[in-house]
Amino acid sequence: MRATLIILSLLLIGDTLFASQISNPNLGVYLPALLGLPLLAVGVFYAPLRRFVARGFGRLVRLALVGGYALFFLGFVSVCCLLVGAAQTQPDPGAQAVVVLGAGLKDGKPSGTLARRLDRALEYLQQNPSCLVVVTGGVGQGQSVSEAQAMETYLLERGLEQERILKEESSTSTLENLQNAKAILETEAGLSPGQYRVVVVSTDFHIYRALKVAGRAGLDAQGLASRSSWYLAPNFYLREYVAVAGYWLLGRL
Repeated sequence: MRATLIILSLLLIGDTLFASQISNPNLGVYLPALLGLPLLAVGVFYAPLRRFVARGFGRLVRLALVGGYALFFLGFVSVCCLLVGAAQTQPDPGAQAVVVLGAGLKDGKPSGTLARRLDRALEYLQQNPSCLVVVTGGVGQGQSVSEAQAMETYLLERGLEQERILKEESSTSTLENLQNAKAILETEAGLSPGQYRVVVVSTDFHIYRALKVAGRAGLDAQGLASRSSWYLAPNFYLREYVAVAGYWLLGRL
């Protein structure tokens, strides 16, 4: 048992060290280490801790630790089923607009994650030539252009017509992305409230929450998922699990 705990903890901590080298700082990067450090402590001090948890208050500590990890794992598996299920659905043709959610820039250009979202949006736009696209996202820290501007440039370079692109450049969250996109579609594009459908494009792990938020924003929306990097999938899904749980607790889903 001691060896198992130490190996598992080192794997979790190693995941954080790896992810921190190739991903922007976020909870998903650091959460594996936060889960691993208590397991490492138990493994290193296994003998004295075993005596401590055998009686009295120690039993309560053991129950809390084991129960906490069990509930976290069960919740994670349950939420992941929802996330994967939402990502597998395909939107119907004929939507009036595609809304692409931002995912960060690298040197003023779409990050790999954002580029994959834009490529998925392009597939739908090419199949539905009357469909508009709203690119969303403001100017991030350390950037000189907005996410929306970089996304517009990316789409134009791949042949999408300028007149089909609308930019939303003031948002800082998913809810603001979608609320502002709705306002742009109804004011600039002249779509009638409640009379149009949009396709929300995001990464697979984020589609479930994005569609829930779209509903709160008053949009009739379907999802279109781009793939996440397989080597960062555990971190992405851990972060999204915490986000979904937080939204549930705050009544935002």
